Amino acid sequence: MQAVVVFESMYGNTRAIAEAVGKGIDTASDAQVTVVPVSQADTGLISQADLLVVGGPTHAHGMSHAATRRAAQDAATKSDGKLRLDPAADSEGSGVRGWLDHLNGRGRLSATFDTRLDAPAIFTGRAAPKIARQLRRAGLNRSPSRKASW
Repeated sequence: MQAVVVFESMYGNTRAIAEAVGKGIDTASDAQVTVVPVSQADTGLISQADLLVVGGPTHAHGMSHAATRRAAQDAATKSDGKLRLDPAADSEGSGVRGWLDHLNGRGRLSATFDTRLDAPAIFTGRAAPKIARQLRRAGLNRSPSRKASW
């Protein structure tokens, strides 16, 4: 089985979760796991995946978009080193939202995750349900597992 974990990360938190998810899949199964930033998630890689896991940060109550990615980059620039951009951060790219618009994943299993501030979802929003909706529109099936929250 091939599993691909695709992530978008601005400060590295979502990357850390993506890597942990990948390690968990690797430990719990005999799957070959690839973890990649969304900018490297090309059609060839995705077409070989039996399981696609997609995650991103929660920005403005949902998935990031160009303006929120630019705001995150600006915040890192102004933070006097308190915030550091992830090496894969791409404020000019399309992020998970744009990538999902062009995804064709017919028949593959999928799962989602997001990162957000440590506060109730009523205040922060959640990107994962929106990512899941886009995955279903692209023809992916949700994985038959329980919803997890950490």
